[in-house]
Amino acid sequence: MKYIKCGAEVFEFKPKPLFKTCSYCEERAILRPEGTSLYLCKDCFLKFCEKRVNENIIKYKMFSEGERVGVFLSGGKDSATLLAILKKLFPTQNIIGIYLNLGIRYYSEYAQSAVEELCKKLEVPLHIIDLVEREGVRIDDFVFTSFKDKVCSVCGVIKRYYFTKAVKELNLDVIATGHHLDDTLSTMLSLFFNGDFISLSRLRPVLPPLHAGQAKKVKPLFSLPELDIFHYAVLSDLPIEGCSCPHGELTPAKFWKSWLNDMLKEDKTFKFRLLSIFMKKLLPLLPKEEPEKEDGFYPCQVCGEPTPSKSHICVKCRRVSLLQKVEDKRLEWTAEEFLTYYSQNRDKILVFDVREKEDYEKGTFPSAIWVDPNLVSAEEKDFFKHFKNYRRKELIFLCYSGRLSYLFVLRLRKLGFNAYNIKNPEKLLQKID
Repeated sequence: MKYIKCGAEVFEFKPKPLFKTCSYCEERAILRPEGTSLYLCKDCFLKFCEKRVNENIIKYKMFSEGERVGVFLSGGKDSATLLAILKKLFPTQNIIGIYLNLGIRYYSEYAQSAVEELCKKLEVPLHIIDLVEREGVRIDDFVFTSFKDKVCSVCGVIKRYYFTKAVKELNLDVIATGHHLDDTLSTMLSLFFNGDFISLSRLRPVLPPLHAGQAKKVKPLFSLPELDIFHYAVLSDLPIEGCSCPHGELTPAKFWKSWLNDMLKEDKTFKFRLLSIFMKKLLPLLPKEEPEKEDGFYPCQVCGEPTPSKSHICVKCRRVSLLQKVEDKRLEWTAEEFLTYYSQNRDKILVFDVREKEDYEKGTFPSAIWVDPNLVSAEEKDFFKHFKNYRRKELIFLCYSGRLSYLFVLRLRKLGFNAYNIKNPEKLLQKID
């Protein structure tokens, strides 16, 4: 299976027997857990991961019998693995899956389908929050605001807001997230070198509620390497969305993840030793967050939720209000709309075809320029350089389904270009034939 993360990091795994016997039984081994000298078969590897998670839950008293546990699901490997392990270890626990559909075109619906299939397979109730239904906006819309190159930041604000609402709506005691070892260490390094020790203290595997209406936050996978989680998801045949969010950005934490994997080549136990130092030496020196005083909160004048803002308008509502100033949030044309517009504005438009070159050469839109589809994952300076001479034009992109071309459009919008996607390119190509 191939799994593409935000930032275009790729995971691939095809289970096949190794010329080794499992360290725990007589079966043929198929892999080595990261950071160990073990060789494990499929069953022993799954039990190995489950044991680690169970030890974390018990050691840190993450939740108890009878508590309502919400698992935030993204459609990806981490949250899917978390839900599967929790359901397997605690079959009678009151566990609820929660998915926030952010309205990201060519991504959110695919992710929601994976989440629905996962919850059906594991027999876990699912609560879906739809951003378009609740706010009338999509995360994509923020490319038209001053946050066009910080969409992940806005997304984080909206996620936290609606996850807090889900806690109240579902009466949850605990919320569990799929943060793993690589997440913990990369964020730790990023915060440490920025001197943000307050945020560092929030990397604990268990965070108590800071004010009324919140639930305890737990990270049962915090000691599992990301690669092991991916292997668990594949070996368990968990439904996951195999492509990354189109708004994936190269953050400092992602830089540190790459550095950690480079260090792993020199010392396979490096990540675990670093986690041990963090948990045993650094965290005890950091002050724990104190519960916030109730009189420090005000009801938001827009949504009514509590906010510490002196303006009495919460961060989520301030971000969403930016979109009220945007008159045209169009990012896509249908084939019919495009042809009508093109007939009247040919001199303003450039069309780019990002299909494979052999398909482009078989037939494309007249005057369409071929662009290597791999350019979408290029470094920003190389990506910008390719299109910089077209800043005064309207750039129209087409591919097979609209999914890849939409990635080009989002990247260009964030760089200030006037770019659009063809929503149903097959109809346009049929007209050409």
